[in-house]
Amino acid sequence: MSPDERNEGHRRAAEVTDVSGAGGADGGAAGGADGGAETAPVGTGAIFGADVDPALLTALTSLAARTRELVGAVVLTDAAVAELDAVAGEIELLTARLGARRRAGPLRLNIDPKNGRLRQPHSPVTGDANPLAPPITITTTPAGTARAEFVLGPAYEGPPGAVHGGVCAAILDHLLGSAAAAGAKPGMTATLSLRYLRPTPIGASLAAEAWISGGAGRVTTADGRIRNERGVPTVEAKGEFVMPRRWRPLAPRAAGPDGGQPG
Repeated sequence: MSPDERNEGHRRAAEVTDVSGAGGADGGAAGGADGGAETAPVGTGAIFGADVDPALLTALTSLAARTRELVGAVVLTDAAVAELDAVAGEIELLTARLGARRRAGPLRLNIDPKNGRLRQPHSPVTGDANPLAPPITITTTPAGTARAEFVLGPAYEGPPGAVHGGVCAAILDHLLGSAAAAGAKPGMTATLSLRYLRPTPIGASLAAEAWISGGAGRVTTADGRIRNERGVPTVEAKGEFVMPRRWRPLAPRAAGPDGGQPG
């Protein structure tokens, strides 16, 4: 398939995308946690949620943190069977308490009043209010770069001593999407390819980075990688992100520079 044919296919797919359900592994691409927009643009009500009560978000963040600790304890516990059964019963009761009142869905994208940036509280990668998320904090630049430093614990293990490949993919998908958004081209993942060079260690200091490497029209290409504690790449990724027409208000009128690979 020629590049023109591929881009046309991406264009058609983006036109029929229901952005009201945007989220997935690349939820941060819709402006991301670091998209930089200060107000919700006109016509994006299907993407943005209502303002979140700060006290509620603080409580949800604390609850998610405690749940994350619980998950880590479950993965490594060596408690006796009777103790495991007793704790399971207590958790069942707590789950019933939390489930007594439910929202229709996760919290949508909203604006962080502290820095004016977009945030997605329930992102599975960066969401402080999602116990599945590590969570990872991403920093970006207007040149279309994104970076994060983090440690992944045993709950994210795949091969012995190494991070599950799918977890690496989700992190890089989100990071590449954040780079695209930072460069004024927020979009949804159209393609994502990865090269696993060596195991990504569990419990070690990791760094991930992404940068805009090209693109045309509503398609932005971004590259990225995860490095181990020695600075050696463990996973490399390349992705294409397509901006749905309804997302255009999320981006500035003039796109930022094409960016470049971080040093």
